[in-house]
Amino acid sequence: MEEPVVLTSGVFPDKESGFSAGFSGQIHFPKAPSNVIQHPGSPLTFQASLRPIFSEGYNTGSMYSPVTIDRSLRNLKGNLEDSENRCCVLKYKLKEAQSTLDLQSDRLYKIEHSARENSLLVNDLKQRENEYRKRIDSLQLTEQEKDKLKEENMKIRQEMQDRVNKLDLALRTAQVQNQVAENDNQKRVLLLEQSSQALSMLEMENNSLKQDLGDMQKDLSIAKESVDLANSKIEPIDEENKELRKLNSQIREENEELSRKITELSGQLLELRRVTQSMKKENEKLATAWKSASEEKHRQKKQMEKLEEKKAALKSKALTASSEKDRLFHDKMDLNNKYQQLLIDKEALTQIKIAQTDQLNEQQSDIAKLKMVLKESDDERRKRQAEVAELKGINDNLTIELSSVKKFNEKSLERTSTLENEVSEFEKKCDMGKRECMKLQDEVDKLSRQLQNAEHYSNMVAETKSRNLQRENQEMKELVLKLQSEIRSYKDENCLLVSKIDDLSVKLSNADADLSHAALLSHEDLENLKNSCERMTSMISQKDSEIQVLSDKCLELEQLASKYQSENRDLKKDNGALIEHYDDMKRLKDEHKRLIQANAENEQVIKLLETQNEVLRQSSESQLAKLHDVELLVIRAEQLHHDNGHLTERVAELENIRDNLVTQKEELLANTELIYKNPQIEELKTRVDELQQVNKQLRDMNDSVNEKYEALEHINVELKEAVGGDGTVVPKTELFKVQEERCRLEDDIIQIQHKCEELRQEHEQYLRQYGPEGEDTVKWQQKVRTLEREKEGLEKQVALINGQLLLVEGSKKRLDEVVEDLQHEIVHLRKELEEAEKQEANRIFQGRVSGDMSEIEAKLECLRNELSQSQKDKIKFEHLVRTLKEELEEERTKQPAQITESLDDVGSELTSMRGELHKLVGEIERKEQTIATLENQLRQSKEKIEDKDKIVKDLKSVLDKSSSATHSLEEKFSRPSHSDDVRMSDPVTRSKSLRERGTGDRLQTLLARYKDYSDNGNQNSSERRIKPLSISGNSTRGGLVTRDKK
Repeated sequence: MEEPVVLTSGVFPDKESGFSAGFSGQIHFPKAPSNVIQHPGSPLTFQASLRPIFSEGYNTGSMYSPVTIDRSLRNLKGNLEDSENRCCVLKYKLKEAQSTLDLQSDRLYKIEHSARENSLLVNDLKQRENEYRKRIDSLQLTEQEKDKLKEENMKIRQEMQDRVNKLDLALRTAQVQNQVAENDNQKRVLLLEQSSQALSMLEMENNSLKQDLGDMQKDLSIAKESVDLANSKIEPIDEENKELRKLNSQIREENEELSRKITELSGQLLELRRVTQSMKKENEKLATAWKSASEEKHRQKKQMEKLEEKKAALKSKALTASSEKDRLFHDKMDLNNKYQQLLIDKEALTQIKIAQTDQLNEQQSDIAKLKMVLKESDDERRKRQAEVAELKGINDNLTIELSSVKKFNEKSLERTSTLENEVSEFEKKCDMGKRECMKLQDEVDKLSRQLQNAEHYSNMVAETKSRNLQRENQEMKELVLKLQSEIRSYKDENCLLVSKIDDLSVKLSNADADLSHAALLSHEDLENLKNSCERMTSMISQKDSEIQVLSDKCLELEQLASKYQSENRDLKKDNGALIEHYDDMKRLKDEHKRLIQANAENEQVIKLLETQNEVLRQSSESQLAKLHDVELLVIRAEQLHHDNGHLTERVAELENIRDNLVTQKEELLANTELIYKNPQIEELKTRVDELQQVNKQLRDMNDSVNEKYEALEHINVELKEAVGGDGTVVPKTELFKVQEERCRLEDDIIQIQHKCEELRQEHEQYLRQYGPEGEDTVKWQQKVRTLEREKEGLEKQVALINGQLLLVEGSKKRLDEVVEDLQHEIVHLRKELEEAEKQEANRIFQGRVSGDMSEIEAKLECLRNELSQSQKDKIKFEHLVRTLKEELEEERTKQPAQITESLDDVGSELTSMRGELHKLVGEIERKEQTIATLENQLRQSKEKIEDKDKIVKDLKSVLDKSSSATHSLEEKFSRPSHSDDVRMSDPVTRSKSLRERGTGDRLQTLLARYKDYSDNGNQNSSERRIKPLSISGNSTRGGLVTRDKK
């Protein structure tokens, strides 16, 4: 049997394809002696493997059998199928990879879009910060102005106080002047009593004149009674006049009815003329009645002439009384001359009095000076009492300082290092106290010398207080001695703290290593927090961009609302103009009625004039002229009364109509506001129907006005025809007035027509805009749809924010764990410090090392306080996160308008969150700085310890030399022991040096690590630092973390 040759088909080898599921097609050929060359492991392609086979198979049929060729073909077919399957698998995997690449590209596009939105949001936030800063500056300016106003108020108060003081002085001077004036008044009273006696004489004469006047008044009363009798006779005439007026009112009512009939039917004019003829007859009867009334008036005139004669007699009596008054006036002038002489005497007396008052004023000024001297002495006394009180306060302060010194000494038992400095300061204070006591004694002596005559008791107080001060100084000295003895004892105790310090240095090195590890962990957590903050900032930027979009939409809505408000105002103005036109129409109607009445009255006047002409022919011209004037006046008065009543009734009706129109107007405005607030199609349809009804009403009003206008024109033509002829019958002024009113009415009617056309056009525009198929309604529907879409987008964003809040909570939990680890380490360090204090050690290093330990403890306490503050900040952060969650849950249920408000609130809270995060980062950096300072202090303390070790070694060598010089004999015996001691001391020193070296090496390693960490941190900080939000508007960074470009 020949060994078959195995050929592996390398179409897609496993190494190149990268698939683990590879396969190999093996072809078994018999071993050829010479023609076939075996290449182990050589790959064969499809062409290279087939061509030699077929060529050799056909050429050398004796070498290969057809069975082997069929097998090889089958194997090749199998390999081809396997390769095709593998190609399909590769294509499928390529498609999957392409889909993954598409997804990643979509994600990258979304991330870029969110970054852009974040940049826009940051710009908006910066603008808001600028606005808030401007507001803060304005508030500061207002505060400065308030401070200035306060200062001005203080100045004004001081000025007012000065004015009050000046007024007090003026009041005092006025009181003095009042006293002088009272004395003058007393003298004047005496003079007035004398003049009153003279006036009493005049009053007697006046009484006699009053009696004469009483007689005259009696005569006048008799005349009044006669006038009353005449009036009683005139009363029946007045009653008759009233009846005539009633008849005239009835006639006017009939005339009004006739005028109404004229407006309805033009053919009733003939009937009215017949009625006028009947009215003429009645007017003739009235003329006869007026004649009788005129005769009675003549009789009354005669009676009045008699009364005038009586008045002339009374006037003559009054003239006689006036002559007597003149005589009395001359007597009064004589008395005035005497009174002037008395005044001259009075002036001489007043001059004498002024001289006396000057002397009194000088005496009073002397008295005032004495009072001022007494007041100054009292002020000096009060000042000295105040100085004594200040001395008492100083003594009390000294006692308080003594008590504080005692407390300070009690604290000095705990900290020996600070005692020396405090004792020195205490001694200085004692010296200062002694000096102050000496000064106080000198001041007390001075005050005692000044107040020997006035205040003996103050000297006693000062002496007692000086004794107390001396006693207290002695007690202070005793306390100082006690403190010095206690300090010596504490110095001995401080030597025990040297070994403790060594142990503590080792423990501090361990603690530093632990702290560095914890700092690394906290740094990692901070990086996680930074990443979460970046995510939050990106989400916030998205929110702010959405808020901007919503704000823009709100601005658009506000603009639309402003447009609608302006349109409402225009409609209100148009309604007001329509109301005014409606009032004008009513007024025109009233004037039309009044003109009709005036026309009727004019016709009556014409008829009366015709009757009067007939009467004038019979009677005299003068009497007829008087009667004509009287009748015209009476008619005019009755017309005015009637017009007044009619106008009052019309005013009441117009007020009622105005109230109704105002209510309708308010309802229309409310309806329009509801329409603009809730733009719905049904309400718009109802509004359109109402406007159509209003338009119909306006058209009806227009038609009625036109009809009335035509009627007025017919009436005016008739009036012209009636009045035409003699122009003297009707006054020209009234005709001109009528013509002017007519022109004005025509202009008003033209304006009303124009406004009606404008209202129709506005109504058509309104239907085009706000109708069911109007542009505005379509816009509102589109806006509602966009708002619903935005609402859905906001809900998605709220879900994303919830996910981010979960991430923030995870980072918060990590911070909590770090803080707990730090607390455990602090507790462990406390326990080690307590154990170190219990141990005993050498007493070589006394005060300085204890001072370093106290400083380290104080710094540890500061670190603890900072940790507590960080915990408080963490609690605040948790509270804010909870509130944000609650608000987000509430926002899910809110409407879009409420969502915009809540988003504004969320933006403000997120800015506060950013501020708190900045504060946390600052606190962490500050803690790192404190750790670095502690390490520097540890280095300094180590250097001090090494210096002290050298000093101690030098002292030991000096002591050894002195002992060798003085005790030479003992050296001989002590050499072997000395060598042993040296050998014993060598391991001790070696152990110490090894300990020191070990601690130094540890510290050096920790410091090197910290340096490396700080260098790395600085490099990272140069690359990646936390910065606050920049104020400039050009920055487009979206988060807190930024990269510095070198």
